[in-house]
Amino acid sequence: MVQEALKFAKIPRPILIRGERGTGKELMARFIHASSDRCDHPYVVVNCAAFQEELFVAEMFGHEKGAFTGATRERKGKLELAHGGTLFLDEVANMTRSAQEKLLRVIEYQKFERVGGSDTLEVDVRVIAATNCPLEDMMSKGDFLPDLYDRLCFAELQLPPLRKRREDIPHLIEHFVRLLHIEIPNLEPTHFTETAIKELQAYHWPGNIRQLKNVIERLYVSDEDNVIHAAELPLEITTVEPLGGNFKDRVRAFEQSLLLGALKDAKGNQREAAKNLGLSYDQLRHYYKKYNLGELLA
Repeated sequence: MVQEALKFAKIPRPILIRGERGTGKELMARFIHASSDRCDHPYVVVNCAAFQEELFVAEMFGHEKGAFTGATRERKGKLELAHGGTLFLDEVANMTRSAQEKLLRVIEYQKFERVGGSDTLEVDVRVIAATNCPLEDMMSKGDFLPDLYDRLCFAELQLPPLRKRREDIPHLIEHFVRLLHIEIPNLEPTHFTETAIKELQAYHWPGNIRQLKNVIERLYVSDEDNVIHAAELPLEITTVEPLGGNFKDRVRAFEQSLLLGALKDAKGNQREAAKNLGLSYDQLRHYYKKYNLGELLA
């Protein structure tokens, strides 16, 4: 995927990035911009879902003084601000058809007029768009313009969910930790145990990279001994996916989550955990060995 992105980064044509929520579509867009010949020029982001149509048009194209009530001065839009660089359109499928038509013209001709203006302005902008919506279904229903899709997907990158690229997780952990140290330089160096990393790789990550980043940051800033063990991971990560597998798998996942939760609450004290669960010490030891809880608590 990285090599494919690098190949298209040098070509000044639109790119469409698709993938589930949280798969890192904006990260990929920033990577493409940084790897392109436009890297020293602006990178401008527009969340297409954040505006009603009138506001979206004014945000994109800018407006002249007096164009509407409250327009007390001339204002450049995102297109002008992105001149020479990259315009990233997040959640592009959320645009109205009218807004799609206006965007289509800009991509094709690189020309537009401000709201309330008559002068045609020209820009040199590379467009990268992203969505997690099923564009094919939307086009068949008339909700998304096929012509706009054709313009946007000179190159189309499909980002796989994190559960399908678990080998990337250790590298992503390093990346997020490095970013944390840039943001908070006084954080103590901390590392994840091998068992903790294996647990993170085994989880199904429904929220993808965004969820992983959130978990890593919370673990890192709350750590007290400069080592993050598997026992410190959120409970939902250290259990089998609840809806996966047969009856026995689900029972196993439930038992394991109860035991791990009790052991974490008891800070690893097995007798106290057994008492809190209403088990004898020997019963807890049986389950401890059955589920290899020692590894999970390492």
